[in-house]
Amino acid sequence: MNKTTQISESNHKTWTDTHYALTPDDWLFSAKTTCEDGEEGVALNCPGYSRDGNGFVINFKVEHLDVLQSLVAELKALKVQK
Repeated sequence: MNKTTQISESNHKTWTDTHYALTPDDWLFSAKTTCEDGEEGVALNCPGYSRDGNGFVINFKVEHLDVLQSLVAELKALKVQK
């Protein structure tokens, strides 16, 4: 279990596919968006492996910034190890 999962207090559930692997050739893009509650955020658009080939979107808000910075730091550390 990763640090983010351990501290999560969210009641949200996901669909049955809980693992999602990207290949180096997969496209990802982000765009400014307005979330359902009207708050602005950034959406990460992922390719269409799940949801009948339509992919999915993850909406991030300012409150997610620390977790995202941690994710990027961990990826950078992995890159350095290579």
